[in-house]
Amino acid sequence: MKYEQLLNNLYSSLSTMNQPLKKRLQKKGTIDIGVVETTPVVWKGELHRFEFFRPERKPMMEQSDVYGARFRFVNMETGYVYPDFAFNHIYGCCYTEDGKMYVYGTRANNHTESTNTLDVFVSDDLVNWEVHTALTLPEGVLLFNNTVCKGDGKYITAIEIGGGHEMVGTYFTIVFAESYDLINWKLLDGDEYIFGHDHFVACPSIRYYDGYYYMVYVENLPLHRFVPYIVRSKDLKTFEPGTTNPVMFFSDEDKKIICPEKFSAEQIAYIESALNLNNSDLDFCDWNGKTVIMYSWGNQWGCEFLAMAEYNGTEKEFLRSFFE
Repeated sequence: MKYEQLLNNLYSSLSTMNQPLKKRLQKKGTIDIGVVETTPVVWKGELHRFEFFRPERKPMMEQSDVYGARFRFVNMETGYVYPDFAFNHIYGCCYTEDGKMYVYGTRANNHTESTNTLDVFVSDDLVNWEVHTALTLPEGVLLFNNTVCKGDGKYITAIEIGGGHEMVGTYFTIVFAESYDLINWKLLDGDEYIFGHDHFVACPSIRYYDGYYYMVYVENLPLHRFVPYIVRSKDLKTFEPGTTNPVMFFSDEDKKIICPEKFSAEQIAYIESALNLNNSDLDFCDWNGKTVIMYSWGNQWGCEFLAMAEYNGTEKEFLRSFFE
């Protein structure tokens, strides 16, 4: 859908709506330095987070990292870090169902460069993984951030793409693929099922509730600023913007530190002095009646931080609140 049409739809809905009182999103603070793309997920009754680990974005590390890009899980209840896996893969996400964890990631060149191939890793213990090729897009398309949800009788992934192919619009574009087994994926027609071809969009997170696909993604504001917006769609062709966008905005609250004892004095000073122009890479899950939200803040030039927020309601309530 054209950007101008999205704005017209928003103005039309604003003219007739009443604004109800809402539960508020609360920023909890910074968790880590240099970690960006993460997915919170409940695994065997405990809250975990999936991480795409990029050593080049880990400042002040005690020693050089020789293993390059890879994925890992962290138990947020105990702090236990599971073994690294998916070496030479980047821009990942995870989805769990029936006792299995599915992790999707872009196959990389030299640990840093995107390709046109998406792989899926499957495990029942977060230690041993089998790998399959999930989707290969045309040459010239580069895959970046991705997200998976269970939709209407099938699974849907929203994928941020870039590169020089005609499918790509302004900088980045979001396309969609479907699957019936979480392993084999088929790209939906890029002429119909596409979002943001005419302006910057990135970092999607998608969910499905009551006939709607809700998608949180990132918009690029003037002066190199990045904030998350939300849209919803019944068919992944026509999108309705939330009436209270953006979802959140960068602020000094991002710099609060959840566990200061985990950081050195030098690291705390680095956090406090960092330029903050960005809230991006949101992902979220239900946990004990609340929505746990992981996101990145920083400058989008390599000085980046992982932070957490909460919404005092379920994931479904959180997403619907932007359209009520």
